Amino acid sequence: MNNSRFVILERFNKLIRRWKEVILITLAVRLFLFIYSSFLIDRQNFLIRWVGFWDGRWYLDLAQNWYTSVGERSITVVFYPLYPILIKLTSFFISNFSLAAILVSTLFSLIAAIALFELTLLDFNKRGAILSVWFLNIFPTSYFLQAGYTESVFLATSMLSVLLFRKKLFLRSGFLGFLATLTRVNGLTLIPLFLIEQKINRKNLMSYLLLTLGFLIYLGINFAIFGDAFYFTKPLLENWGKRLDWPWMGIYYLLGSDLSITTYIYLSELVGLILITFFGFYTFLKVRKSYGVYVLFNLVLITSTNFILSTPRYALILFPIFIALGSIKDKKLIVFLSIIFITLLLYLTENFIQGIWAF
Repeated sequence: MNNSRFVILERFNKLIRRWKEVILITLAVRLFLFIYSSFLIDRQNFLIRWVGFWDGRWYLDLAQNWYTSVGERSITVVFYPLYPILIKLTSFFISNFSLAAILVSTLFSLIAAIALFELTLLDFNKRGAILSVWFLNIFPTSYFLQAGYTESVFLATSMLSVLLFRKKLFLRSGFLGFLATLTRVNGLTLIPLFLIEQKINRKNLMSYLLLTLGFLIYLGINFAIFGDAFYFTKPLLENWGKRLDWPWMGIYYLLGSDLSITTYIYLSELVGLILITFFGFYTFLKVRKSYGVYVLFNLVLITSTNFILSTPRYALILFPIFIALGSIKDKKLIVFLSIIFITLLLYLTENFIQGIWAF
């Protein structure tokens, strides 16, 4: 028994030593943003400010009450179930649901950073892996990694799925992919990534089957409650004004939108799309073809609507962007991008915590 404990402790210490820079960067940035935000608001409302605005309040509601077909709460069907389930499970140990939501997001942000580090190491050196983690944590919308949103959970599960697939651990990869699609529809864009890495065969078939299962369960929830597997499209249109459309139409509507909606939101969406497009092609040509395809398929998903919104937040879940940034060699460019990213991060965090639209 003592020997087994010693072995476990030794393995744990080895992993801590391997990931110490990743853990330090991630927790330091997360803690800094919490401290920074505490000076911007009434500290009595600190927790609710991080989880109670926009989509966050609906995830909290789902964690406490689950889905329903009755009244205003019926619109919660547009949100996927894994994150609320994790909040609910955490609430058994911590009775405060808001705190539980923050802990889940923060923990998974650390898991995501470790997964990014390990994934980057498959193609680049340690310097590139650490740099990719740095850019993930200071990305202008990285405050969502600790807020009451799904970004950190999706990033962690999707990257772990890719990491395990590349290591040919297909069953484990499929399970993590299942969790990713149970978190966001973007999990389905792992399929083209996997197909480029390795064609479907008897060994990896389970990865693909499990990957689609999460989405099928979500459709099943819609059917069980509303008798329509695609019922979520109705509240999405009625309450958010969004419907499926051709991607070029989404871009057309954005370019033709009224600038009075605030110029900074309009420009943020436009610049976000341009940067995602750039990184999609860049990662395809310079990093890894499967990663580039993953980014471009997500771009199609983002633009396949009549109302493009929250692009800078959606960019946060595209891990190949950070691997590409981690490959930068020019120190001056790294410093320049870091200054820009941190400045925008502080500005957007302030907006978010004060209830001002920040994607």
